[in-house]
Amino acid sequence: MVRAVAALPVRGLWTLSTVLVLASIAGFWLFSRGFLLTRMVLPQDSLSSALPFANGSANEPANEWYPAKFERAIILVVDAMRIDFATWSDELNTTFSASSQSPLGHRLMPYHNRLPIINTLNTEYPEKTMLYRFRADPPTTTLQRLKGLTTGQLPTFIDAGSNFAGSAIDEDNWLQALRRPSTGPNGKRPRNLVFLGDDTWSSLFPHELSDTQAMEQNETLWNEGSRGWARVRPFPSLNVWDLDTVDDGVFSRLPFFLLPSESSEKDMTPQAAADVRSKRSKWRQLVRQQEMLAHPDFGVSSQSNTSNSGMASAVVGLEQLHNDWDVIIAHGLGVDHCGHRYGPDHPAISSKLAQTNQAIELIVDAVDRSDKATALYVFGDHGMDPKGDHGGDSPREVDAALWIYSNKAWNTKEGKERSSRVLEQASALVKNLALGVALDDDLKSGWWLNTHLSDDYQKLLEPSELRSIPQIDLVSSLSLTLGLPIPFNNLGAVIPEMFASDTDGEWGLLRALRLNAAQTMRYLDTYVESSRSHGFSDDALSAWKLMYQRAETSYQELMALVANNPKARQQSHVMLVEERVAAEYYAFMRVVLGTLRQMWAQFDPALIIAGLVVLVLTTVALVAVYVRSRHMSLETMVARMWKQCATGGFIGVVIGRALSIVLVSQSISHISLLEASAAGLAIGIMATSCTLLFFATSDDEPSISRAGSLCARLCSPAALLNTIACVIAIMHGLAFTSNSFTFNEDGIVLHLAQTLTLALVGAALYSLMPSSPSKQRAAGLRALLCGSLLLVLNRVASYSTVCREEQLPGCTPTFYGLPSASISGVPLAVANLTMVWLVPFVVLRVLKRSQSHRAMIAKLWISIGMRISMGMSAVYWLLDSIDGHYSSSVMASGAKSDWSDLRIVLARMAVGIALGGGFAAWYSSPFCLDVVVSTPSAGPATRSSVKVQTSSPQHTAVVLGYGNAFGAAYLVFVTVMFCVLYLVQQPMGGIMISLLFIKLLLCIEAFDSLRDALAATSLLPAQTFLMVILAYLDYFSTGHQFTLVSIQWSTAFIGIREMQLVICGVIVALNTLGSFILASACVPLAVLWNESLGSRVLKLAPESFVARLAGAATLYAGYHAVVATSSAVNAAVFRRHLMVWKIFAPRFMFAVPVFLVSITVVLLLATGFAAMRVLHLGINVGNARGLPVPRDGSRI
Repeated sequence: MVRAVAALPVRGLWTLSTVLVLASIAGFWLFSRGFLLTRMVLPQDSLSSALPFANGSANEPANEWYPAKFERAIILVVDAMRIDFATWSDELNTTFSASSQSPLGHRLMPYHNRLPIINTLNTEYPEKTMLYRFRADPPTTTLQRLKGLTTGQLPTFIDAGSNFAGSAIDEDNWLQALRRPSTGPNGKRPRNLVFLGDDTWSSLFPHELSDTQAMEQNETLWNEGSRGWARVRPFPSLNVWDLDTVDDGVFSRLPFFLLPSESSEKDMTPQAAADVRSKRSKWRQLVRQQEMLAHPDFGVSSQSNTSNSGMASAVVGLEQLHNDWDVIIAHGLGVDHCGHRYGPDHPAISSKLAQTNQAIELIVDAVDRSDKATALYVFGDHGMDPKGDHGGDSPREVDAALWIYSNKAWNTKEGKERSSRVLEQASALVKNLALGVALDDDLKSGWWLNTHLSDDYQKLLEPSELRSIPQIDLVSSLSLTLGLPIPFNNLGAVIPEMFASDTDGEWGLLRALRLNAAQTMRYLDTYVESSRSHGFSDDALSAWKLMYQRAETSYQELMALVANNPKARQQSHVMLVEERVAAEYYAFMRVVLGTLRQMWAQFDPALIIAGLVVLVLTTVALVAVYVRSRHMSLETMVARMWKQCATGGFIGVVIGRALSIVLVSQSISHISLLEASAAGLAIGIMATSCTLLFFATSDDEPSISRAGSLCARLCSPAALLNTIACVIAIMHGLAFTSNSFTFNEDGIVLHLAQTLTLALVGAALYSLMPSSPSKQRAAGLRALLCGSLLLVLNRVASYSTVCREEQLPGCTPTFYGLPSASISGVPLAVANLTMVWLVPFVVLRVLKRSQSHRAMIAKLWISIGMRISMGMSAVYWLLDSIDGHYSSSVMASGAKSDWSDLRIVLARMAVGIALGGGFAAWYSSPFCLDVVVSTPSAGPATRSSVKVQTSSPQHTAVVLGYGNAFGAAYLVFVTVMFCVLYLVQQPMGGIMISLLFIKLLLCIEAFDSLRDALAATSLLPAQTFLMVILAYLDYFSTGHQFTLVSIQWSTAFIGIREMQLVICGVIVALNTLGSFILASACVPLAVLWNESLGSRVLKLAPESFVARLAGAATLYAGYHAVVATSSAVNAAVFRRHLMVWKIFAPRFMFAVPVFLVSITVVLLLATGFAAMRVLHLGINVGNARGLPVPRDGSRI
């Protein structure tokens, strides 16, 4: 029989949870709009018909910026080609051996001396080649680097988050100039363009890289406009486990454009035809996935020159593809993916570099065969760190390589000497300036010592000196050498060596630099005129104008000197004057770039303040909800506040929109009406909510007459423990006031966790006083044991770490097993297998205290299903580790691992068992109850069971698990989430997140026992805050830091073969935020644990019980809110700090997903869904009045 009980109230919970989540989102959005604004993009374009000089043409040739040096260009992007990958050292080959077993430093790295073609041509043809250190501006992600390499602009930090969803570039760039009419050799048509490789280019340039092959089939449509043809073949770029698809796509199609067609071989001499066939065969051998050659692109008949199949069309045949292209862009990803997959210190990187070397050899051969002046640019868009990752600003991430080769001499000895003198004079000018801005070393000097090479061999090699240029310098140089105008927004300077050898008429370098400086000055003037809040200081503006005017004055004096003597340019003293003037222009370009690197940030104070106000109010509201939830139901809160909050929100919108009009009219802010409305609405609602919550009253609140009792409670061990927890939360927030504390947050979190755990142990020791009752001492002993285990496990977790650049050399990374490893070792994967037994064992042991382990769901899911799911995940990572460490011979042969399909099956089955088995079983019947029939001699019922009298006076039905029915039922839900999170963690991460789960269970048990030992009413602040700190500690121990480079992108392809943006993003998010998700899911256990199925509070006043759950959830979210708000405040305060974009801004950017995911999981998923599901089923059970008993007295 079942007795009717009150319904479970959830409307108040969902209303408050939704408002708090939306307010948090609004606060972060507003702050980000003000703090992480992108620079203003100017819509102007540079045109061939309009030179950039302010005073008109100034006797310059019309319709020509600079005479084209090259008719063609091939751009080969070797993604992540670091500078030391491209350099050569004879000493390495003679001193070190790749197979040496001597200690590190005496073994040839697999990425050194793997591109011998560069050294060979540099030695044989110095007038045709040159190698540069190609320094990138952070963030070093591919999308941002491509923006800089095509526009010549600096990236903004917010661009880092768009690496996987790039939008089209809407500012002037050299690709637009190539495809713009009136830029071709005949002055009418655009250039013919070929693109092969990374599909990131297609997302950035959807119009410029639009394939014309289909359009060519319609002769009428094709002839309606004068246009150049384009062949575009993009390939998916984000599957970092795929080393070959993109490279094979590039190498298999390049012969269409670099080699004559097969049909033209009949017109060649036998020797020439055989040579072409030999080259075509070598290109095919470069393709590791031979099945790619079955693509329709290769279906062209060798007997037809105008076939409309394959790469050709009826209009553009195979011969036109070979003869008429103007620019080829090829972007390979094999080296980059090797770094992500295995790290640079792996044989796979040697194999990919060898493949790249062969490709460069074949391209150079094609360039030499061409009768047109052709330039080849081979460069990396960024480098890679010792783990193979990139995204940050460490030296190895920003130091890429640029190698330029041409079949035309462009770097003569005299030109090189003159350009060196210009660089020396410009360096002296820059160093003597005092602008209050410390320019980077790469802008002060044009040379750099290759310390990466010497550092890898314990400085046994002398570092060699190389020319060094910023990456954006390529933009102006590439544009002018192709006869294109420099993009309007470009900030890079021309590469001096590319123009210093041009002496026909005006010295080429001086002309190029003058055009370059005029274009930059025009851009700066336009930018200042377009925005009163441009962010440039008056000192900087004055210095720029003064430097430019000085250079122009010197130039005019030079022109007057040579005006009446055409032969004066050959005189040595005039040449020195030319070099001095060129140095002045070059110094101006470097000062502008260096100043903007450090001071360029369009902060919007109105949006920053609005966002911070919303975040602070949200934090206060979270704490206020907890305070009121102890004496007031959520339904009452909502009923009392909703009308006033609606009114406050409306008033806020009106005020916000009015203020925005004033701020915009005064050019104080760029805030839009939408942003102003959102800010006013959020501030109005949250301010009203906080006011009403703090001044609300309840009949259940303690009266003043009980002040003495209140004071006694404030001095109790429980109150002291809660106070310590609150102080620790504040200390965590204050850590972001220092950059050194911020990047050492992992150590700070460990100390905070141990401090709070020691306070827990101290409270447990206090409960063991002889005067305490025996039951309380027993509970205190359990709390002491759990707290002691927590101390040990916290210390164990601290031994797993990855290091930030700022922590080196004092930090030793251990996450992958060895300091130098970049993939998980096999011993770690084997150790991870032990978690398959340990975690279910601990869960069952915890459930055993309440006899819940005997229930059917515990036996089937936890004992069997959970172990199978975890076992498949552990085997998945074991196979992955074996594949990574023992695949050298496989990589060398070009074969593929046979385990890839097996790993996909294992991953999918692990998730399927967890969700299809565990979750389905929990959702249908979550309670871990079992009923046995006992006789009167069986003894009294325990706390974890209840006796129910049956119809037979000789037998009693005992309900096992009754005393912890709600806690055990909810724990089953957490185990399902844990299995999913366990899969997406690498072996060490799997071990650490398993230990986190165990620590969270110990935390639940410790505080539950401590409440009994101290007879405390509430330890929720200390308990929930400790759970937050444990989540942060595990975040670091699972191989993460609050930096972009620590994101484990390789996990994105667990269980899938191809790139699927949403699924891959979810997997990476689960890997990165797994500790916070697991801790958030465990928060309801702080209230539900050891809550009896017959709880009187739940049955008589369910709204109070729901309020307790909400209070625990808001406390937990409140800690995260303190951390996130503090990170935002300090990022705003230190927005002009030298380390803002390196330390403070990344910390804020990571605080956003951590807080939003935590508050969403704890309020909506854990409390709103899972806990309410358990309570809804349990509250309707009622009291059992009688149960039938089998005659044989067996279990029911």
